[in-house]
Amino acid sequence: MWVSLAVVTAVAFAFSGSYAKALSRRVHVYVITWAMMTLALPWAAALLLREGMPVIQPGFYRAALLSVVLNMVSVTLEVKALSLSPLSLTVPFLAFTPLFMLVTGFVVLGEAPDAKGLLGIVLVAAGAYAINLEKVRGGLLGPIKAVAKEPGSRIMLLVALLWSVSAVYDKVAVVSSSPTFYTVFFSAAFGILYVPALVHGLRKNPVGWPMVPRLFLIGTICAVMILSQFAAVRLALASYVIAVKRSGMLLSVVLGRVLFQEKSLAVRLFGATLMIAGVVIISI
Repeated sequence: MWVSLAVVTAVAFAFSGSYAKALSRRVHVYVITWAMMTLALPWAAALLLREGMPVIQPGFYRAALLSVVLNMVSVTLEVKALSLSPLSLTVPFLAFTPLFMLVTGFVVLGEAPDAKGLLGIVLVAAGAYAINLEKVRGGLLGPIKAVAKEPGSRIMLLVALLWSVSAVYDKVAVVSSSPTFYTVFFSAAFGILYVPALVHGLRKNPVGWPMVPRLFLIGTICAVMILSQFAAVRLALASYVIAVKRSGMLLSVVLGRVLFQEKSLAVRLFGATLMIAGVVIISI
């Protein structure tokens, strides 16, 4: 069951990113971020009314609020990265999330990765290199320099780092309540705390009524992604769910080509595939 939920999460993840990129041409990043995380609330609330209130365990509110604060920063940066750079040069770098989780585990807990973990790290790094393989004409360091020069790639690496931390708190919050209740709490808290940024974004770039249904659509897509992810996390290890979710990177690369005419499809698909393979090995 958790695999099916994780696959739904992966597809919704890919479409939410491509749609956020399309909206960023006409809507401020802050407004898109607020819509993505907050407009999932009506769907989650309706589902919660059907399911009923769960028993809230100790530690829920601390973990939930920490995740909300981290995601206020990380989701804003994610949308910013998507607005600045091609999908195929941004989304795949989220594969570094489980890699960073290995690193933080080593620093905080002294847990060193085994041989499979090291292989996964090598594959993720190789995939990041291969995504810019055409830059090798400028020397072996060309692909690495290309990542350093691409603002979206750099920002998405920071997003991956932040999500490697927030994923831990998500797991605690879901287990301490229910996927639906946590989604309701998360969306409501995010929406309230993010209001100053929303107001700033609306002042910078006012939104007309024709855009409102589009913002609700991205909120709906994110509702599907969040609810299915949290439900899957409750049934399986968070690292397994995130590994399947990251397979949506391949669909994101294809959508980049289809919707935004991005170049080097074959090379970037190859790089993304290597990164996904690394994520799967790390998760296992």
